[in-house]
Order: sequence, then structure tokens, then C-alpha cells
Amino acid sequence: MFRSRAFYGQLLLIYLLLPGFSKPALSQTKPSGNINLSHIETSIDRGKLQEVETPLIDYAIAHPNDARALELLGKLRYRQHRLEEAQSLYQRVLVLNPSLTRAKINLGRLTYELGQREQARRLLAEIDITSAVKLDDRLALAKALVLTGEFQKGLAVAESLPISVRNGAALPLRVAIFIGLGQRQRLVDLAPSIRRAAVSNAQVAAEVAEVFQAAGMFREAGDLLRLALPRAPNNFRLLVLLGQIEVHLGNLVDARRHLNRAVKLEPNEATSLFAFGLLESAERNYEAALSNFKQAHALASDSTPILVQLVVNAMRANRTQIAVDAANKLLQLKPDDSEFLYLLGAASLQHGSLTAAQNALERYTVQRPDDPRACLALGITFARQHEKNEQAKRQFEKCLKLDPTNVEARYQMGLILKSEGDVEKAISMFEEATRGDSQHANVLRDLGSLYLQTGAELKAREVLERAVALNAEDPETHFLLSRLYNLIGESSLAKQHLALFQKIKGQREKLSSP
Repeated sequence: MFRSRAFYGQLLLIYLLLPGFSKPALSQTKPSGNINLSHIETSIDRGKLQEVETPLIDYAIAHPNDARALELLGKLRYRQHRLEEAQSLYQRVLVLNPSLTRAKINLGRLTYELGQREQARRLLAEIDITSAVKLDDRLALAKALVLTGEFQKGLAVAESLPISVRNGAALPLRVAIFIGLGQRQRLVDLAPSIRRAAVSNAQVAAEVAEVFQAAGMFREAGDLLRLALPRAPNNFRLLVLLGQIEVHLGNLVDARRHLNRAVKLEPNEATSLFAFGLLESAERNYEAALSNFKQAHALASDSTPILVQLVVNAMRANRTQIAVDAANKLLQLKPDDSEFLYLLGAASLQHGSLTAAQNALERYTVQRPDDPRACLALGITFARQHEKNEQAKRQFEKCLKLDPTNVEARYQMGLILKSEGDVEKAISMFEEATRGDSQHANVLRDLGSLYLQTGAELKAREVLERAVALNAEDPETHFLLSRLYNLIGESSLAKQHLALFQKIKGQREKLSSP
């Protein structure tokens, strides 16, 4: 059986990290011929990762002490979002050659992105700016400082660059710094330089657009990309970015057109698959979105944005095991990330793993005690365990204290009161919830069921007919309407809704059967 290239990449990494490893340990390996490492780096920078992966790995296996080759392999793994592999490779590079400034900078970035933030800041603080004699290294150091939140230090390094660099390659960084420091006027002053750069340099245009995107400035990002694209119509990065931005702006037809063009250029790239996943999700094609995110994850297994979308879209598609697995992977990458804890709690709750959900959500609540999402999800988790109704109520009461307009917390409280037989209080809770959201079909349905129970048929008819108009695919609403119409003597309508109840229920049972 043939082994994959990824297998040999992992094997190489194991060899390189063995204590006391030296070149004779691979004396049986047939050496590869020399390759042009500068050409390899250019290809990586242009995103041609698959094209150079095989020759670079072959060369690194044959020349395991070539620091430059290992540095490029680390860069390749970083671009593939295989962060732990990249980190290990850069550590090995610095064992071989401790003076490589760029490797130190990249190790600092990777360490930060892997969640080891203080260690990353220490690594970057140890770099003497005077040792970064190359302009590219000084720019890379400024970027790494900004990534770790050291905006003033990053600005000092960026402003020390020649003006041609400041208004060229360093322009995206300066935009990010001014946004980060809240210096809007300086951003306005940069606008002419940004427009000129967008027309003349596609890479700078893409990087500035990414900064705008990260800051939530989607319209500005889209305008900039549309300015740049006519000069570089076949630029894969510009097309994918513009597709993503258009998804955020709701221009879904244009987004699909640009992403289709991108896929023709690079058929199997994680970034375009990710963007297509966002598009399918925006169109509520959750299974198609999930398929795209799974393919993107296969190509970039450590990418947290991809994993986050895997969790969210797997939950939307009711593929709960996939959601739980992806959420667990996120926490393996960043064990203390509060958002990832919340995602694990929500995914576990939907999956029915109540103990796992409770553990994750309680940890999340410690980190973010005033987040209404936490008390709501934790309250639902307790409510699913009937012996913990009082704990559930306390969580929903906390939600309503944080936000008295929280309709979902009020609805969930009503459900508990209903289950406990406190019909009067449950009706009051549901009625108040409907005043907060008159389009909440489930609240209307459950309020209608209590009106039926208490003999208020006219009220029941009003809310149940509103509920079925909002959600015609809910079998329970049809069943309740069938009961209601039988009670008030409208047998024809009762039969229609009973038939709809049986049809929808049968379809769902068929879908859920193995």
C-alpha cells in the first residue's frame, strides 16, 4: 500500500526531533538533487502549496540539517494551518542556526497562535531590532508584535521603515495598527495611499482587505477588492477574499461567481472551500456547507476558523457527533478558549451529552459570568435533567436579570412551569414571551396547548393558527389544531390537520431510522 506524502512529512518530523539526531542517521536515504529554495519560497508565497510540498519534503529528508529547507517546510506547514508541526520545525531550525531572525519571528507568531501568549511575547521581546537588518525581517517583526497586541512597539518598528515600504508592503500593517489604536484620522489620511496600492499591488490590496474584514469593515474591504480585481482578474486570493466579503454583505450571486472563478484556478484549496462553505451556509444549505468545511478541514486540520464553522454548521444540519468532535478538537488546540468551551457545551447539549455540556458550560460561566448565552444554555442543560429543575430556574432567572427582554429564557422558564403543572404561571410566562416576540412559533404553540387545557378555545385558535402559519412543518402544532377543531365542531379542518400531523411525523421517523 502506498503511503501518503503527509505520512512521510510526519515521519520526517519525528526523525528531526529525536535527541542527538544527526545526518548519518539517514545514511540509507538516497539523496535528492539540489532544488531552488528561493523558487520554493516564492511558490509558497503565491499559495502553490501542493506544487512544492513533495519536492521540498524529499529535499528535507535527504538534507535534514539544512536549516533553510526546514524553515521553508515550517512556512509551508504554517500556510497549511498545521501549526504544531510548523512550530516544531522552527524550533529545530533554531537549534541548527540560532541566528536566523525570521525563524525566531515566525516561532513567536506560531507560539501565540497556539495559545501560548506570554511565551510568544517573551520570544519576540528577545529579538534585537538591530539584528533585523533586512527590511522584510523588520516588517515581519512589526507584524508579529501587532499580532500579540503590542501595537505601540509594532508601530515604532513600522515607522522606522523607508517611506516606500511604509506605503507599500507595510501599508496593511499600518492600517491594522491605526484601527487597533483607534486612530481613525490617521486611517483617513492613509486612504489615498490605500487606493493607489490597491490598483498597483494585488498582494497589498488583499492584505488591507483582510485587515478591514477582521475589523468588521466589510463594505470598505469589498470596495477595495473591486478596485484591485480588474488589474489582477485571475488572482486567486483576491477572488476568494471578495467572495467571502460578498457573503457577509449578502451579495450571494456575486459571491458564487467569484468563488467559481477561484476554484477553476485552484481546485483543491482550503481557503476557497472555506469560502464556499460560508456561502452555502448563508443560503441555508447546511449539508452542502458542512461538506465544504469537512473538505477544508482535511486540508488544514488545525485551522480554528474552519473548525468553528464545522461545529456551527454541523449543529444546524443536526449532525451532532461531528459538531462535538470538532468542538473537542478546538479545545485541544486552545484548552482555555472561552468561545470554544461554549461551542463544546452547546454541541454536547444538542447531542444529548448532558454531563459534558454541563461541565463545559460551567467552566464557561466562570470565565464569562455575565454572558446571557451561558445561563440560557446551562439552564436548558439542567432542565433536560428533571431532578435539576430548581437549578435550571435559577439560571433562567439570572438570564432575565441580565436582560429582562430575553424571550428564550422566559420561554424555557414557562416550559418548566408547564412540566410542573403550574399552568397559571406558565401561561403568564408564555404570554409575556409572545409580547417580546410575536413571531416565536414554539411559544405560540405551547401557549395554545395550555389554552386548550384550560378550556380557552378561542384564544387557543388564535395562537395556534399563528403558530402553524409561522412553522407549517411542526407536527405537534397540527396535532393540537386537530384537537381544537374537533372540540369546536370543525371536523373537516380537524381531519386535514390530523393527516398533516401523521404525514410529517412519518417523514421524520423515516429520516431518523437507520
